[in-house]
This record gives sequence, C-alpha cells and structure tokens, in this order.
Amino acid sequence: MRRDALLTALAVLLGPALLHGGDPIFDPSKLHEVRIEMDPSDWESLRTNYLTDQYYAANISLDNTVVQQVGIRSRGSGSRDAVKPGLKVDFNKYVSGQEFHGYKSLVLDNLVQDTSLLRERLAFKVFEAMGIPAPQNAFARLTVNNEYAGVYNLVEPVSKPFLKARLGDDSGNLFDYEYSGEYFFTYSGPDPGAYIPDPFQPQTHEEDLDPSGLLEFIRVVNEAPDATVIQDVGRFLDVNQFLTYLAVENALAEYDGLLGEFGMNNFYLYQYGGQSKFVFIPWDKDTSLSSPNWPIFQRVGDNVLTRRLLNDLSVQAIYVGAVKKAVGSYLNSRWLLPELEKGYTQIREAVLLDPKKPFTNDQFELAVLGLRGIVASREADVMAQAP
Repeated sequence: MRRDALLTALAVLLGPALLHGGDPIFDPSKLHEVRIEMDPSDWESLRTNYLTDQYYAANISLDNTVVQQVGIRSRGSGSRDAVKPGLKVDFNKYVSGQEFHGYKSLVLDNLVQDTSLLRERLAFKVFEAMGIPAPQNAFARLTVNNEYAGVYNLVEPVSKPFLKARLGDDSGNLFDYEYSGEYFFTYSGPDPGAYIPDPFQPQTHEEDLDPSGLLEFIRVVNEAPDATVIQDVGRFLDVNQFLTYLAVENALAEYDGLLGEFGMNNFYLYQYGGQSKFVFIPWDKDTSLSSPNWPIFQRVGDNVLTRRLLNDLSVQAIYVGAVKKAVGSYLNSRWLLPELEKGYTQIREAVLLDPKKPFTNDQFELAVLGLRGIVASREADVMAQAP
C-alpha cells in the first residue's frame, strides 16, 4: 500500500489529529511567544472599549512567524477585561483569504476567570482522554508593542479545520451556543427565530442555513414518547458519546457547562453534513474543577435532554460507568496530577511576572495548591457516590 493511502486509512481509523500530533502552534510542551504590534492608540481604544467587538489592525508574530495586517478585537463573555483583554485574532479581516496554519482565526484566552490558569488545559485533556474531541491549546507569553501583557492560553477555534481534522467532516451546520439567559433545551415551537441566532449562533452556512434539523432535534427531545425516547433521540445523537460528554463535565465539577448553574453554556453543536446526527464540542472550560465534592447527577433533572435520557435505568448505568471511568482512569492523582505539575512548571515564572493578572502571586500559588487537592479528591468522591 502506498504511504499516502496508508495515512488516509489510518486517519479514518484514528482521526487526523492523532496522526500528526496536533499543530505545532498548539504544542503544549512549550511556552509560546506571541507578539502584537499595533498603533498604541488603537490598543488603548481596544482596552477602553473592551465590551465591544470593534476590530483594530495589527501585525502578529507567533513563535517568530510574522503575519501582517490581521484584525484584533476584544472577546469573551464574563471574561472580558479592560486591563488584560481576551483577544480574537482574525487573519483575513483585512487581507482576503489570509490564513495561518490553515486557520482564519485564533483565540488568545486571558485566563482571568481562573486564578490557577490551569483548569481549561486539564479539562480538555480529560475530554480528549475519554474520546471527546476538544480544541488544541497551549500557553503563551503575550507582548503588545514591546510591553509584556501576561500569560494567555492560545486556543484552537472550533471552525472548519477543527471539524475536518477531528470529526472528518466540515460541510455541516456548526452552532456556537451563546448564553443569553437560562435555557434547558426546551421546545418553543417551529419558528427558527426562537432558537437562531439566539442562543444557537450559526458559524457555518450563515447565508444559506437550513435550520430544520436543529428544530426537529429539539422537538423530538421534548415530544418523543417515553417508551421510544432513547431510540428517537438516537436519530440525532450518538447517545453513548453524549453520555460520556456529560459524565466528563460532572466528573470535572463543571458549574458553567451543559448543565450549568444558570442554564446551558460553553459548547458548540455540530450537525454533520447531509445527516441528522449532531455532536457536542466542549468550549471554555476554565470554570471546571470547581470543587472536590460534586454530585454526579448535578442538575441532570433541569435539562430536558439529560432528564429524559437518564430516566431510563439502562442509560443511567452507562452514564455512571462513564463517570467512574473518567475519574478512575484520568481525573485522579496518578494521571492528571502530573499533567497539572507540567503545566504549572511551564508557566510559573511567566505568571509571577505577569503585570496584568487580576490577582496576586500568592493567590496564584494558593489556587494551584487548591487545584491539586481537587484533582486528588475527585476519584474518591465519585466512587463514594457510585461504588
């Protein structure tokens, strides 16, 4: 078999991202260097108007590779910050078709909601280990106009390159779930305007979107008979994969995710091209690992989708098995704690010198110490609930 044919066959079996080990710009083994050069008045304006999505022109260097005339804007929801703004880099904002490593944009997460700066890194590792595709990410030192702006997380956007590499398809409908109030997967009738673009914001096919699949998915979740709800929902979801996603979130004690304290939040939903099947993709996990003690059925009953699926005892058993696997294999002091220590060692000096972080160095060290305790405690807590 020719080498290219062999690689194609392996990609089908393993997934392209596993073959190439990820893009080097997201190499987690190194602390990357990102430099932004832009008009100082524009940078000041971006920080002053950090609640808006106004773009500004800039040149950016990532590990000494320069891309000129990119668009930079403030980003985030609760993480928006005037002193240390989260940033979206749009490579083709001012130069049509310009990309970097195949990406049209990148995210620079300011990590201001996590005093340890490590939670999203660890959470995505657990998702990946459990077979749930998650964005690549890597820590970076950011410099703006030769001034050190602090430690950021360089995050792969959930866009077509991610979809193609991790899901094997980028022709379908991608929705970014944008939180705008409590929503629990309820059906509000056949009007697409009840769901799109709020809270399901299209990221592909914006001009020719067919929303019928999403509406039918939500309708079936709410209206399928109890006797056939598992099979009916199975037309739209790989139920076991979804249960794994759910299990990882509650194993991670995630309070602002799919079963968030204030309703659903922080995920993408993708419908495969030409299919009825959807898949959930994790996003923005810096509020995970919030407690050493967390109910494995936390808020399952609040969400229509999770409540209806887990009413079935056989499905409930699969879910409990997935939570136990998450902590028994990965979210414990044997597997995840070494990952925590690698990340901490990698960023510690840069964090201590970070002049923009909204907490002290002592608070950073205490947060890491607390995170160690949470990682070490989750296995025993889960197993006590589901022996």
